[in-house]
Amino acid sequence: MKANKKIPQWKSEFVSSIAEKIASYSVVGVLDISGLPAAQFQRIRHRLKGQAEIVVGKNTLFHISLQRAAGHKGEKILDLSKFLRGQTALILTNLNPFKLSKILDESKTSAPAKPGMISPKDITIPAGETEFSPGPVVGELQRVGVKARIQAGKVVILEDSPILKQGDIISKEIADVLGKLNIHPIELGLKLIAAYEGGIIYSGEMLKIDEAKVLSQIQGAYTNALYLSLNVCYPTRANIGTLLMKARVSALNLAINAKIFTSEVAPMLLSRSAAEMLSLARAICASDERALDEDLKRMIAIAPSPKEGEGKAEKPKEEKVEKEEEMAGLGTLFG
Repeated sequence: MKANKKIPQWKSEFVSSIAEKIASYSVVGVLDISGLPAAQFQRIRHRLKGQAEIVVGKNTLFHISLQRAAGHKGEKILDLSKFLRGQTALILTNLNPFKLSKILDESKTSAPAKPGMISPKDITIPAGETEFSPGPVVGELQRVGVKARIQAGKVVILEDSPILKQGDIISKEIADVLGKLNIHPIELGLKLIAAYEGGIIYSGEMLKIDEAKVLSQIQGAYTNALYLSLNVCYPTRANIGTLLMKARVSALNLAINAKIFTSEVAPMLLSRSAAEMLSLARAICASDERALDEDLKRMIAIAPSPKEGEGKAEKPKEEKVEKEEEMAGLGTLFG
C-alpha cells in the first residue's frame, strides 16, 4: 500500500499563517503581478506599508488558505479562487476596496512596449511633424501602417494612424516605432483582479469609478430630492428654512387678499386702501371738483398722479409669490 505523501512543514505553516491573516482583515484581494519588475514591486509594497499587506505564494496554497478561512469569512470568499491564475499575490487590508483600487492605480508607471506584449489599449500615432530627419525611419513607419513622408527636411505623419487595438500582440516592428516616437503604452503596476468584502466579490473593473462623474450624479440627485421635498412640503433639515420662508410669504399673501388684520399686514392694507381712496378721489374730481373737500383736494395735488388704467378702483388681485422668492434659500444650501 502506497504511503501518503508528507506535506512539508513550511507549507503547513504558510497556509495557517495566511488563513489567520485573511480572517483578521476586512478586505482580501487578488493581484496580478505578472511582468512587474522586482524593484517596482518592492517600491509599491513599501508605499502600502501600514495600509495593506501583500503576500506572494503559490496559487494552490492560496486556495487552501481561502478554504480554511471560509469558516470565519463565509463560503463566498471561496469565489476568489477562480481568480487565482498565473502570477498572483494576495493583498490584505482594512481599506475600502474602491480606495485600495485607486491607490494601486496611482502607483502605476508607463513603460516602453516590448515584442510579444499585449496592447493594454487602442494606440493611435497622431498626425504632425516629428523630430526625425529623412532616413530609414520613413519606411519603418510605413511598414506598420503609418502614413508618413518627408516635408521641409522633416519626417511628417500625414494623418492619425491607428496601429494597435486593445488585446493585440505587439510585434517587434511596432515596438521599435513606438519606442522611437517615445510612446510608452505599457502600464507597470499591481493590477487588482478582484476583492472580497463583507460577503461580496468585486471584480477589478467594478472598482474603477469616475469620481467626478459620480460626484456630479450625487449632487444632481441631492438637488432633485430637495426640489421634490419642497414641492410636496416634506420638511427635512436641509429644506426647513426654505419651507418656513415660503410658508411665511404665502401666509402674508393670504392675509392681505383676505384683509385679515395683523401687526404685519395692517400697514400693507392701510397703504393699499389709501392708494385706492386717492385713485377714486381723482376720478370723482375729474367729473366734479365740488364733490371733494379742501383737505382731499390737497392730498390729490400732493400725491403723484396715477398711471393710465389706475383711475378705477379694481378688485385686488391675489398676489403671487415669485419662484425666485420661494427658492431664495436654495443658494445657501450649496454654499
